[in-house]
Amino acid sequence: MNLASLLGVLRRTAVSKETEFAKTNEGKIVSKQKRKKLPAAPFQVGDKVRVKHGVNDNDYPDMPLGGWAGTIAEVNNNGIYTVRWSKETLASIHPVFEKRCEKDGLEFDQYWLGADDLEQDTGDPLEIEQPKKITTKPLSPKDQDDRIRMVFGLTSNDPLPDGDDETLETYHEYLLKNLVFPFTAELGAEYGHPEQVKVIGLGDPDDEPMIDDEYRILCEARLEEQIVNVPLAELADAKGNSNRQLIDDYCYWLHNWS
Repeated sequence: MNLASLLGVLRRTAVSKETEFAKTNEGKIVSKQKRKKLPAAPFQVGDKVRVKHGVNDNDYPDMPLGGWAGTIAEVNNNGIYTVRWSKETLASIHPVFEKRCEKDGLEFDQYWLGADDLEQDTGDPLEIEQPKKITTKPLSPKDQDDRIRMVFGLTSNDPLPDGDDETLETYHEYLLKNLVFPFTAELGAEYGHPEQVKVIGLGDPDDEPMIDDEYRILCEARLEEQIVNVPLAELADAKGNSNRQLIDDYCYWLHNWS
């Protein structure tokens, strides 16, 4: 909502007060306030509305909202309306908007707008404004989600993918190219009995990826003079900053998207 809309909300919700003075039976002067009634809200729950042309999304300024149609679902105390979009509107919205909402955990099927941004829906065919130029924010190597997007060749507009056979194979290939072997790490720290192991690889690159249905990506490690296969996600405190970050990112993605 733009500044003009916000000011409009403040104007509509401001309470006017008028002070009068009157004498009591004892002859004292007391203050007596009368509260003026607030004007009725321009829209009510159930009203069909559209967004005026020229209104853009607050979070994504490159996304216009003009022409979007919906129903007033709630009239909030601060003069903001909750608008639930119509099926026709949802079917016409640019897919990048939906991806961004999913990525950022924002509501996709409803929005909050002030009265200055809305007008009554006359029932005419929708004229939904589409973005003229979509601005894609560059990925940042300092952001964990962005680093994982780099693994899958995604943009900042894309949500992170779920962990399945295909994405795990992609992640396995990425780790195979970027982890520096051998390196030491702790195994079993989460169970309170850490053991130090030396990780020597992710299996033969020419063989099928070592991916287990339960433990996901496995790695080869030397433990007490034996070579064992252990879950990569159960390693902690991997030596080498790049190795530690790569494994931490993988564990974060695996635990939250699988």
